[in-house]
Amino acid sequence: MKKKLLSILLSAAMLLSLTACGSAKEKSAEEAEKVTSDLETITVTDQNGMEVTIPANPDRLVTTALPLPSIYALTGAPIEYLVGVHPGSTSAIENSIMAAMYPELKGIADNFIEGTDVNVEELLKLEPDVVLYWAEYLEQYEAMKNAGIPAVGVKTQDNGNVLTTLESWLNIMKEIFGDTGNIDKVIEYGRKIEADIAEKTAEISDEEKPKVLYLYNHSSEDISVSGADFYGDYWIKAAGGINAAAEVQGATSVNMEQIYEWNPDIIIISTFTETMPEDLYNNTIDGQDWSQISAVLNGKVIKEPLGVYRWFPPSGDAPLMLKWMAQTLHPDKFTYDMKEEIQAYYKEFYNYSLEDEQIEGILSANPEAAKGAGFGGSANRS
Repeated sequence: MKKKLLSILLSAAMLLSLTACGSAKEKSAEEAEKVTSDLETITVTDQNGMEVTIPANPDRLVTTALPLPSIYALTGAPIEYLVGVHPGSTSAIENSIMAAMYPELKGIADNFIEGTDVNVEELLKLEPDVVLYWAEYLEQYEAMKNAGIPAVGVKTQDNGNVLTTLESWLNIMKEIFGDTGNIDKVIEYGRKIEADIAEKTAEISDEEKPKVLYLYNHSSEDISVSGADFYGDYWIKAAGGINAAAEVQGATSVNMEQIYEWNPDIIIISTFTETMPEDLYNNTIDGQDWSQISAVLNGKVIKEPLGVYRWFPPSGDAPLMLKWMAQTLHPDKFTYDMKEEIQAYYKEFYNYSLEDEQIEGILSANPEAAKGAGFGGSANRS
């Protein structure tokens, strides 16, 4: 009987030992798999044509290009992966619908960059897996590369073509974060809107097209307009207008004498400036007399909307901007209900249901969002 009991106990002990050993091996294999996964990398070709090796499945993104947080939000990837932005992005987030849509972004780190100067020590504290930066600023790239931070450059495409630029940035994010199912859909949607509008504007003669001036930045000290090969030029042409400032390139500072010579029919004011239509209507800007400009005389000074970002450069709301611009320039030919359009777009691509007052806020634009928008360097960086 004792021998039988001893045999049973020995068998049980061996079974427990084997089970523990198996569990240890399984645990060890899981840990090894995790380590291997953590060490996996992918290679991305940025818009400088440089190959950049980054961690696979990154979950800590920093952006120094102002519009990119809104475009990242459009991908559907987790918003909490975004851990650092430029202060110019912060001002837009805090004074737009983004703060309500993504409360996680309130207080997001932005102290690692001032203007175009990156503080690498502060950036390292964010432990970024990848940084998306303006590709022209190679000094930023060198500083980050020397610190061991993977940096992927983005730049404006096709002479300021907003949709082409948006697509290229979305496709880079698709390479980095994978296909969430949103990216191809929004690209297809934007191109369809562009084609539909182009079909109608093709029937408009040059004589019927309004002459439009896009005020990119404005104050009593400076009047900066969107000339050729810049975002404003794309919007004006895509919506069936003529760019009054087409003879200058990019973002260019001009004087009132030049504006009187152009005498635009419509003036669009970007949300990069605190100037509102009333400032031109009431002629409140020191040293500038707007009173005899056709757009002012005819009540055709309009502030662009502000959604998940300023609508002037590529943003998550770019397809909506196409509709808004077309209707603004040709209200007789384009009869979109912009409130319904905005509501439907946000539900479809951000999975967010807007309240009526939030839609009003997008269309009226908070001038406070302009604060911190300027950051030196090339005038074409928005």
